Amino acid sequence: MTALSKKTAAAIGISLSAAITGCASTEADNASPPAASNNARSPSASDNAAEPSSSTYEDGEFEAEGRYGNLPSSIGVTVTLADDRITAVKVTPRATDETSLALQKRFAAAVPRLVVGKDIDSVRLDRVAGNSGTPKGFNDALAQIKAEASS
Repeated sequence: MTALSKKTAAAIGISLSAAITGCASTEADNASPPAASNNARSPSASDNAAEPSSSTYEDGEFEAEGRYGNLPSSIGVTVTLADDRITAVKVTPRATDETSLALQKRFAAAVPRLVVGKDIDSVRLDRVAGNSGTPKGFNDALAQIKAEASS
């Protein structure tokens, strides 16, 4: 093999390796919920600044049943609020079939790290832990909770 062919073969090998690695699933991917995405803004330094409290929502614990899908499907959502921030969240799966229940459980495990500490008005979930439907149920429940907490 000539020096040019060795360099070309090495470059092709590296490119293929990178492409395959980017598409491959690892044991770690299967052991924990997949990376989550949401449309909630990240808290900024100014969010932590000491400001006079002018809360829009009552402090306390609120529950709602979020509905989504054509059947419809649902999940239970419990949120604890303090100064308009979510201090705790619990998602209760309600699915009865095995596949949906597994998706809802993965979603429920991923949600706290996405929303706890955030202003409730900044939270709107999109695709989380491989779910695109369940976040719609969460957003529905959150809208109900906001309505209840603002009255």
